[in-house]
Amino acid sequence: MKVSVLIPAYNEEDSIEATIDSLRGALPGAELLVIDDCSSDSTAALASAREVTVLRHERNRGKAGALITGLKKSSGQVVAMVDGDMGSCAGEISQLVEAVADNQCDLAIAIFASSRGGGVGLVRNLARWGIFLLTKSKLRAPLSGQRAATRTLLEQCLPHRGGFGLETELTLNALRRGYRIREYATGFVHQGHGWSRAGFCHRGRQFFHVLAALWRGGMQWLQH
Repeated sequence: MKVSVLIPAYNEEDSIEATIDSLRGALPGAELLVIDDCSSDSTAALASAREVTVLRHERNRGKAGALITGLKKSSGQVVAMVDGDMGSCAGEISQLVEAVADNQCDLAIAIFASSRGGGVGLVRNLARWGIFLLTKSKLRAPLSGQRAATRTLLEQCLPHRGGFGLETELTLNALRRGYRIREYATGFVHQGHGWSRAGFCHRGRQFFHVLAALWRGGMQWLQH
């Protein structure tokens, strides 16, 4: 079964090479696509030097736009999503790919081994409880962006917008359509934005994006 890995990246020159190398080592036969979302650094050039497919946006479209571009250009029946800054732990996605390929689930979500420089879990709990109240499904890592799924699921459920609410809305869309979702413990490590002003601003934007995603997904769920 062919596997494609979508790697959305924006100004990830410090980690994109390690991300690609880790993925190539863990999934040697996979199709790797880096979607450079109008980076202003050397992300695209460094990825091209690693001889992977590089798709470049001329304007920033956000992660949802990057994934949509990658999905259209990819050909795998199983499609994984790995952020460009995952570095040497990116290969952890392989067990999620295997779970989907073995038909254990339709959407596999990575539970991170640890989190560094994060907040107090306010946004995660918002997503977790929002999803539970709407669907009665309990998830430990509703915000995790490291996922693998069937192509059919992504073509039907991947939002075309959403910002930091992308993963929440994707999950709601998949549950509404009856797809099987499972979470898996991995060695992924989350690098947060810390307790700086920028970190608080980031979490504030994330909170409202997730809230909006719950509203959109919730309205569709209630109409279902």
